[in-house]
Order: sequence, then C-alpha cells, then structure tokens
Amino acid sequence: MLKLKQIIPGMLASLSFAVIASVEAATVVNLDDDNNVVSIDDLKICISSPDICEKTPEELEENETQIIDSYNVVFPPGRFDLIFADPTQPDFVGSCDNGLCFWGNPVQAALAIMSINQAINELDPVPFDVVGDLVFPPFPAEPTINNFYRVPLNYNESDGLITSRQGTNNDGDPENPWVLDTLRTNPILATPSYAEFQFIGREVITPPAAPGVPEPSSLMGIFVISGSVLMTIKKKN
Repeated sequence: MLKLKQIIPGMLASLSFAVIASVEAATVVNLDDDNNVVSIDDLKICISSPDICEKTPEELEENETQIIDSYNVVFPPGRFDLIFADPTQPDFVGSCDNGLCFWGNPVQAALAIMSINQAINELDPVPFDVVGDLVFPPFPAEPTINNFYRVPLNYNESDGLITSRQGTNNDGDPENPWVLDTLRTNPILATPSYAEFQFIGREVITPPAAPGVPEPSSLMGIFVISGSVLMTIKKKN
C-alpha cells in the first residue's frame, strides 16, 4: 500500500509536467556566422486591435480576446513569381499555401513587419542584414541589397508592379534600427528580398477567470487530488 508521502510527490510531478508542457515556445532569430538574420522560428504576431494587443493576459477585460498567430519566416531574395507563384495566372491564391499570408491585407502586413523588427532589434548587436538562399535569379544575376525585406500586398495588372510593405534597417536608431518603411513597388521580375511566412498555429487568449473562482479544469483537478488524498488517509487508518 502506498503511503501519503509517496503519493503526493508523484502528483506534484504530474502537475509540474502539465505546466511545463503548456509553456509557449519562444521566438528564435537564427543567424549565420556573419551575424546576418537567416530565419525566424515561431514568430508571434498579434492580429487583434492595437489596444488589445498591448495588454497582458491579466489586463484583458470581459469580452476582449487576444488572437496571436505563429509563423516560421525565411527571407529569400529572388523574383516574386518564382518564390510565391505567378499572380497573372488564374489559379494564383494569395494565402499561406504559397508563403504570402498577408496578400491584400496591409494592416496585418504591417503587424507582421513590426513583429519581425522587434525580434531583430532585441538582439545585441542588432544584425544589419537579412539573407537567404537566392531563388533562381534572372541571368545575369542582379545585385541584391539585404538590409531590407518586403512583405508583398498585391499585384497591379495594368503596370505589372508588386506593391509591398517593407522592413528596413536605416541606422536611424542604433538600438532599434529596423523600422516599418513606406509602401514600395517593384516589377514582378525584379530580385528583392522577401519575407516568406509558414503558418504554424493560432492562440486565442481570453480574460482570466474571476478571482476566487477556479476554472473548470482546475476545479476538477482539485477534486481528483483531494479525493485521492482522502482515500489514502482512510485506508491508512
């Protein structure tokens, strides 16, 4: 028969494992040997309204929901049509399936750029370049400046231009040089650096339960633990 002092450590170990398993994965900026950004793992982008995104989970009020999307990001330089597919074709879809995610949505594109910039600016020293594997450049290859990356928004059939928001390192602030830049356009056959997003998942954060009222899952856990302890004590007596 197990004694009370043998059961409680096992319960604590199980509870500790549950807590550890629920901790969010951290955003990781991956660098090469020259301190250039090559990719970002598990980038968090809050897509709720700005006032809600600024709050901590504890500050959320009733009926407020914080929605956070997670992405892996790479920065391939190359022609738009070879990275994301050809927007002149009828089967083109501006979705995460071809790495766009924010096609036609300048607000969410700006939020994505701000999240990338924040992750890069938190490094010490702050990297100057973003780099990636060149995707089938035109021949001869065009020179590529890597101290920016673009998030494409839409394609204009009348002039053949891709409109993008841009994340730029302009050295305006040594501690936070990466900033959200103005809209940029470039021909579909040009070779800029893009941010390519792979959607991982979504987290929905709601206000915490009222003080003193355990959440249903927590309440059930309390009942289970209390019942197990009482049964053990009863058997011991």
